Amino acid sequence: MNVIGKIFVFAVFIMSLVFMTFAVAIFASRTNWEREVNRKPEEVRAGEKPGYKFQIQAAEEEREKLKTEIDRLKTEIAKEEAARDQVIAKLQSALGEKDGELAKLREEKDKRETAQQDALKALGEKEKDLTAAVMQVKELQEKVTKQQVAVDEQVGKAAVIAQQLHAKEAELEIAKERKAQLEKQVASARILLAQSGLTIDTLPKDLVPKLEGAVIAVADGAIEVSLGGDEGLQEGHTLEVYRDGEYLGRARVRTVMPDRAIAVLLREYARGVVQRGDKVTTRLKS
Repeated sequence: MNVIGKIFVFAVFIMSLVFMTFAVAIFASRTNWEREVNRKPEEVRAGEKPGYKFQIQAAEEEREKLKTEIDRLKTEIAKEEAARDQVIAKLQSALGEKDGELAKLREEKDKRETAQQDALKALGEKEKDLTAAVMQVKELQEKVTKQQVAVDEQVGKAAVIAQQLHAKEAELEIAKERKAQLEKQVASARILLAQSGLTIDTLPKDLVPKLEGAVIAVADGAIEVSLGGDEGLQEGHTLEVYRDGEYLGRARVRTVMPDRAIAVLLREYARGVVQRGDKVTTRLKS
């Protein structure tokens, strides 16, 4: 026997072993299919299932139950779909109404936006007019302020003039009364002079009446004395100032009023400090 023959013999032996092994495995795992099909549920042991016949019957029963449940669910679904269709119809109707309301609202919104834009435009114009009016008011206020200042100045001047006028009127009344008194005094003096054989023209022109008074105020080289036109004091008269017999100086009358006069102190005759309360007297001029 050659080598090829030996190889074929060995291969046949190996294949025999394989087929023997398959036969043993199939025999060991063989199943009694009739018993598996007809095995009743009460014959089932733990971990096993009933026969296929009983499994099919249980499956058919379960199928019938499921079919019944499916029919019931279909009925419920049909009812729910009908209810849903009704709800959808209502919702669509409501949606249509809402769409109409929304269209109206949009139209109103557009109108309001247009009105708002017109109002804003009008407001802008009004703001411009207001700004111009404010500027005009400011200008008018400035003018009024200037006019008020001018009016106040004029009123102040008018008040001063009125006060001065009132004072002048009072002085005029006093002068009129004084004139009347002087006229009476002159008439009496003419009578007395006539009785003595004299006239006013024959009297000395520079005669100053003998008067006694007091200093009532001192300011800036001038004094105010208690003598006035009522006593016969006139502008240009001189007054001698003294205190307790001590000579203090001389003053020349500048302004004469009915009851007082203003006199300027003459520096060249100053012998002391003139104070309020000092005495003054006139002297005769030759």
